[in-house]
Amino acid sequence: MPTGPLVSVIIPAYNAGPYIADTLESALGQTYPHREIIVVDDGSTDDTERRVEPYLRQIRYIRQENGGEGKARNRGLRAATGDYIALLDADDLLLPEKIEIQLQVAARHPESSMIVCDGAGFEGGRVVTKRLLVGALATRLDGEPTRELTGHFYLDLLARNAITCPAQTLIPRPVVERVGAMMEDRRVGIDWDYNLRIAHDGPITFHRDLLVGYRYLPTSISGPRRLRSFTYTVRDIPVLKRHLDLYGPNDRSFVRSSLRQRVREQAREAYHYARTRDSVYGREYLRKLFWIAPEEPVTLLWLLATWVPSAVISALAGWRRSPESLRKRIE
Repeated sequence: MPTGPLVSVIIPAYNAGPYIADTLESALGQTYPHREIIVVDDGSTDDTERRVEPYLRQIRYIRQENGGEGKARNRGLRAATGDYIALLDADDLLLPEKIEIQLQVAARHPESSMIVCDGAGFEGGRVVTKRLLVGALATRLDGEPTRELTGHFYLDLLARNAITCPAQTLIPRPVVERVGAMMEDRRVGIDWDYNLRIAHDGPITFHRDLLVGYRYLPTSISGPRRLRSFTYTVRDIPVLKRHLDLYGPNDRSFVRSSLRQRVREQAREAYHYARTRDSVYGREYLRKLFWIAPEEPVTLLWLLATWVPSAVISALAGWRRSPESLRKRIE
């Protein structure tokens, strides 16, 4: 009989036929034996169900009408019986020691609401991202001699989401019960919102072990890698607005500042993208950005600027840098 806590691995799948077998093999190949694997097929129209059939004796398979990733994950959470929850997307991979190592970290930090490991991103057969932990928290972790970092990181994660994919996490079941269900709106960043709510619930432990393979797919909901910062922002702004009202006034000013900064930075990036690469995409993106965050009218200025001739923009930039020298050249 297996001993130790039971870990529920929840895999939402939608048209994941080309990848689901590899993902299941990585989950079934864990060195930690006491686990259950739950696949929630979110109304796939490809051969996902057929690809899962050889594994039915080893996993639980649930099929539902298409409702989006959040709805599929919530279905899996309701079906799970484990002491810990391990989320895994249907195209990502776990290294064999992932669950075993994270349970060891969890045992050292019973106060933590979530355990978060590192990993690598790959596209095709090559590694394109050597780390999945990013930003200031990753830098702080690098400075820890224990290779672990524990703390209350709600505001840090608001400033920048340090966690690239759900597979990096291990969550105690009592935390899931306190935090509640995931959002089910397909248009918003449900993973980031869930991480934020968990971070608000209690401390989080980050550890340096590389235990996850995150697959970059241009057909995923996040889109091609070169456009992902734009996609993430559109999905993250509703999350920031939600967190303006979700918790107390002590956090509200920081959330508002983060929202303003995110919109302004992305509007500027979209302007440069429109100027240098694709004016149609850049302009359409700026329109969308203003539609979801009309309280930041600077987006409209960047949109209008995409129609201003480059020579005029250069002249205005020169005037701003050195108005006296520009006047002399005009005279």
